Amino acid sequence: MRIGQALAGVGGTAALAAFFMVSGLGGAIPSLLAAAWLVAIPVLAVIGEPPPTEQIRADRAAVYKGSTVLLAVAGLLAAWALARLPHPAASALLAWPPGTAGLVGPAILLTAAGVLVAYGFRTLSRRFGWQETETVRAIMPETRREKGAFAVLSIAAGFSEEIVFRAFLPAFLLPWTGSYLAGALPAAGVFGFLHAYQGRLGIVRTTVIGVVMAVGVAWTGSVWPSVFAHAALDLLFGLVLARSLLGEPRAGAAGEGASWT
Repeated sequence: MRIGQALAGVGGTAALAAFFMVSGLGGAIPSLLAAAWLVAIPVLAVIGEPPPTEQIRADRAAVYKGSTVLLAVAGLLAAWALARLPHPAASALLAWPPGTAGLVGPAILLTAAGVLVAYGFRTLSRRFGWQETETVRAIMPETRREKGAFAVLSIAAGFSEEIVFRAFLPAFLLPWTGSYLAGALPAAGVFGFLHAYQGRLGIVRTTVIGVVMAVGVAWTGSVWPSVFAHAALDLLFGLVLARSLLGEPRAGAAGEGASWT
């Protein structure tokens, strides 16, 4: 069944890419990248099985390094494609904010908003008994070597995921949507599904944080405050706040975060 779902995702990606090209949204490569990030990659994230938690814990640094490479490639491809979109609003998102205050101030506010969202979901989890997945607990770094590799991964994720989901995809869809946020909202939903290993709780939480980052881009006109905020949030969640946010797994719970009851 999963093979069939994967093939359907690939077919849907090819059809959507062709439709994008015919509609004049972009050339072959930008259209293919947009279709892949909107369809194929989220489908694979949802139907795929994460590695066993024992395997993750055995060599977290290797997991981080592999993810860092994939993210870096995705971010560079998205930046390349973004610069080649036919409308000037696309490349404007890559412009550096004017002055230090235009970068640091919004980045701090967005980071604070992301922390508030995370603790808001933590409060809801305690209230309704929602559980984090064991995969989320397993990927948290413990040793100094793991923390160093996780820090590099956080920076790569901040750059790549914001360039893809807060810059390229909304800009690519802009001729259809007519506004940045109208394209950024579905992109935030796709971004949430890429975190399916976190369970339904994590998908919704990540989607909300993605919306916060998109609001930051709409506010500043630049993706860079959100890039810095995203990286800062990943660093905080993994290196500083993990124990506080995750809490202790409920006794006898599977910890897969799938139950909303």
